[in-house]
Amino acid sequence: MKIKILCNDSSRKNFFYEHGLSILINDTILFDTGQTDIFIKNGEKLHVDFQKIEKIFISHGHYDHVGGLFHLQNKTNATVFIHKKALIPKFSAKKFAGIPYDWNKIPFKVVYTDKDTVIDNIHIINSIPTDKEIINKKFNVNGKQDLFDDEINLIINNVLFTGCAHKGIENILKYTMKNYKIKAVVGGFHLSGASSKRIKKIIALFKSYNLEIFPLHCTGSDVIKLLKEELNEKCIELKAGDEWRLI
Repeated sequence: MKIKILCNDSSRKNFFYEHGLSILINDTILFDTGQTDIFIKNGEKLHVDFQKIEKIFISHGHYDHVGGLFHLQNKTNATVFIHKKALIPKFSAKKFAGIPYDWNKIPFKVVYTDKDTVIDNIHIINSIPTDKEIINKKFNVNGKQDLFDDEINLIINNVLFTGCAHKGIENILKYTMKNYKIKAVVGGFHLSGASSKRIKKIIALFKSYNLEIFPLHCTGSDVIKLLKEELNEKCIELKAGDEWRLI
């Protein structure tokens, strides 16, 4: 499996970065689109043929994952997969954090996902148990805590892809490891600001499952540094502009 990091919070020299995530998988699957057109600019530097993309998966309805989709118009005929609840206006405290454009004007074919499902050997994972104490309470929808019912994760060839892991990377791992032989985890873990106690438990979990991890985006630079110290060669830090061959 080959991945290209098109958008991340840090980048290689001569590439662009922003607070967001976009990963190209095997040249045909796009997981998230960042918040602007930066993922396209980086993709062009990596000689990505956007016409080859067949499927676009949006992990959840936050602007830094779905915002860039608007800029893909006329560049691909891919089908977009997204949970219906991702369309509900989202907020971070009082600041709007949802889809930053009129969704109804998006020209793509859209498939609305619900619960766990499999499409062409791509496993969409949505049924992660909810732990309100793990989910950051600043995120809200309709005046209530956002429990991220819209959040989807992907499993492709025993590799787990997470957008932000708002429901808790530990919960996602425990759930998926029951039915899948996960060997690597790629994506945002949303551990910036997490307690040292929680981070230690997650590190222990990574070790117990003998996982290779690729922390990106909202994991947090300080946490990534700690993960590298604790997991050594099992933790690989990638930046926007990086390419990597997995398993």
